[in-house]
Amino acid sequence: MKNIKINLFATFISLFATGISSCSDFLEEMPKTSLTPEQVYTELNVLEPTVDGLYTSYRSSKAGRSGFTFTLLGLDESKQGIVQMTDASQSGLDYYDGMLNATSSQISEMWYKRWPMINTAALSIRGLELLAESETDGETTGRVRLLRANACFMRAMAMFELTMYWGEVPVIEIVDLDNPDIDMSRKPLNVVWEQIFNDLTYASENLSDGKQTGPRATKGAAIAMLGKLFMYAPTESGYRDFGKAIEYFEKIKDAYRLEASYEKMFDEYATLEFNSNESIFEIDYICNSSGPNFWQWDMGSRTLANLGESCYIGGYDVALPTDYACKMKAEGGVWEDGDLRRDANIRFDFTYRGQEYTVPSWGADELDPHIKKWEDRRLDKWTSNSLATDATSGRSFYWSGKNYMFLRFADILLCYAECLNETGRTGEAVDIVNQVRARAWGGNLPDNKKWSGLSQEQFRIEIMDERIRELCFEGWRRMDLIRSGNFVKLIKERNPWTKEKGTISDFHVRWPIPEDEIKNNPYMEMGKDQNPGY
Repeated sequence: MKNIKINLFATFISLFATGISSCSDFLEEMPKTSLTPEQVYTELNVLEPTVDGLYTSYRSSKAGRSGFTFTLLGLDESKQGIVQMTDASQSGLDYYDGMLNATSSQISEMWYKRWPMINTAALSIRGLELLAESETDGETTGRVRLLRANACFMRAMAMFELTMYWGEVPVIEIVDLDNPDIDMSRKPLNVVWEQIFNDLTYASENLSDGKQTGPRATKGAAIAMLGKLFMYAPTESGYRDFGKAIEYFEKIKDAYRLEASYEKMFDEYATLEFNSNESIFEIDYICNSSGPNFWQWDMGSRTLANLGESCYIGGYDVALPTDYACKMKAEGGVWEDGDLRRDANIRFDFTYRGQEYTVPSWGADELDPHIKKWEDRRLDKWTSNSLATDATSGRSFYWSGKNYMFLRFADILLCYAECLNETGRTGEAVDIVNQVRARAWGGNLPDNKKWSGLSQEQFRIEIMDERIRELCFEGWRRMDLIRSGNFVKLIKERNPWTKEKGTISDFHVRWPIPEDEIKNNPYMEMGKDQNPGY
């Protein structure tokens, strides 16, 4: 596809320049010009920073609206704010109307943000395969395997998201580094998921052991994702298998443990960055211009933003909780009395520096409940320098940079329990969910809050709510709704904008392939290669 080829070429040039400028040994051994891709991608001193760059690219692919915030919109747990809905093109992400179409810039941004990393990973993987074939030194061979495992893991992570959101997508496999002109047509789901499975399998066997201590993943993350693969892959892919998912989850269930305090996991003062017992794979954000996630800019209150960007509660109401995700059960919401996770996840109080703000400045919902989970107090004007740590680019909620535990043990326990239930082991599944719930009540789960006696079908309903309570605004909800078959039903019931418009349909479980992609891709055709309904 031309768009992918352009990105591939640009990525190649960028990484080539990075490689030759950062390694003096490489400069001494090879000329600065006229290098073929095979020469570059079979040079370990280039591949090392290239593979590390994949983690930086993955971090960037989730930053900002086109990376993470837009994936939260249009769900039963999160929606857009009133002012944001005045953007006709963006409103389609919640309305599911005609503005959600193949020309949407928001959809295109999310699509194109992921491909450069996939292309670079494919080049790196092929180069490392060639090195492995020719290398005889044991230490170097081990280094090659480790780098390839990291490149495979990164490609699998990006492809997992793409196929969950868009369905059949191109599969980038490079045979000839000097001629990466491959078939870039959309591939059947079994082919897409096969590549993800193969990449994760190689990663699970060759990544480093133990817990993550820096940006690179370890074996536990690949094993966790293999479990998720067999849960999340659609049935028609041939990879939906709850029994196999259980096998993978059981491989790591004793390697991690729940943190005692739910709230402490989201402590922006960095005490648990890469140190949490619960973290399986964590994305390393920094609260300054060198690597922020920008999420508070999207999730804070515009009323508080009027005090200046150095008020850490401020922002622009792009993603807000739905009523269902913030209200108590007695009010028609998801929360139960005594559950400590509610206040850890959601901001209800807009008191700042002793003053309570009660009058919205513009949109009527600016002081309605907001997402609290990603607030970053290090960026507040009044935070001491000793606590501000990396906040060196100016105190602005624009530079929010709390680490993101993309895979954490509570999520895996809930997934494991769900698979146990699907294989007829509901009693065991209930016991595992109660472990997660016990922390939500401070470690002492009241008898009337313990799950017991649920049927398999009751468990299926209740686990979807428990995943909101434990994992709200962490990016799994869209995929959970898709894989469980609840996408249209629950969003239409609980998202006010979707309910108002009444146009959500079954085909909306997938986003449209960007029109520019189809037009510029010689392997795609208009009509034939668009997702049905668009």
